Amino acid sequence: MRVVTALVALVVVGGLLAVAGYGLVGADGGTLSATWVSDTGRQISSNHHSAAVADGTVYAPISGADGSDGCALVAIDAERGETRWQHGIPPANCTIHSVADPAVADVTGDGAPEVVAATTEKEVTGFDPEDGDVAFRHELSDYGYTKPVVADIAPAPGEELVVVDVTGTVFVVGADGSERWTYAFEEYVWARPAVDDFDSDGRAELLVAGRSGTAVLFSGNGSVEWRSPVADGDSVTWATTGQADGDDAVEAVFSTVDGDVVAVDGADGSVEWRRNVGEFAAVNALSAGGSDGAAVVYATSKDGSVRALDAETGAVEWTTEIVTERVQMMPPPSVGDVDGDGDEELVAPGNDGSVTVLDPETGDVLATYARDAPIFAPATLSDENGDGAAEAYVVYADGRVVRLEYEASESPGP
Repeated sequence: MRVVTALVALVVVGGLLAVAGYGLVGADGGTLSATWVSDTGRQISSNHHSAAVADGTVYAPISGADGSDGCALVAIDAERGETRWQHGIPPANCTIHSVADPAVADVTGDGAPEVVAATTEKEVTGFDPEDGDVAFRHELSDYGYTKPVVADIAPAPGEELVVVDVTGTVFVVGADGSERWTYAFEEYVWARPAVDDFDSDGRAELLVAGRSGTAVLFSGNGSVEWRSPVADGDSVTWATTGQADGDDAVEAVFSTVDGDVVAVDGADGSVEWRRNVGEFAAVNALSAGGSDGAAVVYATSKDGSVRALDAETGAVEWTTEIVTERVQMMPPPSVGDVDGDGDEELVAPGNDGSVTVLDPETGDVLATYARDAPIFAPATLSDENGDGAAEAYVVYADGRVVRLEYEASESPGP
């Protein structure tokens, strides 16, 4: 196992870094720099939901102070950083969870996408991506916290909208707005639900895990296929899914408040491995990022480190400390090709306001950017300018969205 420490020093001059940030050059000379910072700043430091990015627009869930008019879903031009439209949440419903992570998908089945987000108005709402007009609403039992999923899961024709509100009620809604089925967990759900053919039977299932540490796999008609106490009473807060080994089933990897990262076999819910990485463990990416092309899970924890775990065994391949100061938590990293070379990099936000690009095979730090504001949510990676390299869109706790671009250094000549 390889352990690396990256020292990042934050410098504040007259408070300017609250609006502007700076980039640090990595050991290989690569740079990570901001091309714009949005004007969506709020007088709070608790925004913690990621943006959705599609077709040249960033859809940012922005929260303001309780009871204010500062809560909104804001559409931002991905190239220039200018606000295109915003849909405000009434002050009576304005709080830190006012708009959950949005998704962009064709929910109504008309061939055109909608921007979909659950809100503190206890509903999931679809918006026209061009102007923000409301396309549909569906009532929930509580406010939404996780990102909706759009997939063909129910026996009925077409795709469904799957939403799980914060108190664990599952809603599976058809394109016509009718409920296919619901299920009440009666416990908090913070990890994003996932739809996939987990047991490799040719049909999609829905996987949900909650505060009690129990994961449940639902069939397309809402019946329970398996229930597994993967965390034994420890709250599941993050989850990711993918192929971790050589079998046909899709694995799910959960992380918990007490620091466990747990891999579960999608076929029957059995635990394949468990690894404790420290308090407030967080996972978001499972990728073929190992040196031999094997699947790797990337996890963070409150100690400020990123760890690469072998997805089949849970063994730690490398550890890199990217935040050295004491922090509240660490958002999980995202994986994508941010330099356009055809290989993936790791983009890891720090709760201290830093964003670090890492080599996913070695954990080496390639470049870092920082602002004087915390980050609580993963970066969203998307190539919106068509240059072959994904940009990173990061929502800071003060409500500002920053677009970051990474440029690798040129390899020295012979």
